[in-house]
Amino acid sequence: MKVSAQEEYGLRCLLQLAHLGAGEFLTLGQMSEREGISQANAGKLLWLLSKAGLVASIRGTKGGYLLARPASEIHL
Repeated sequence: MKVSAQEEYGLRCLLQLAHLGAGEFLTLGQMSEREGISQANAGKLLWLLSKAGLVASIRGTKGGYLLARPASEIHL
């Protein structure tokens, strides 16, 4: 099975969020820096993951992204 670059980065974003502690989150800038992708690309990926119910977002200047449910409950 061949995985597209977008799918790979999406999985990597999920892994970044899964490694966070309870109540922690990553900003869009932090995610793009950690994965070496543009903020626009990271934003699109996180939007798609949010629409799929895998990622939740916290709005505002102190906001960011976190898993929508525990990592142990996410199966791909």
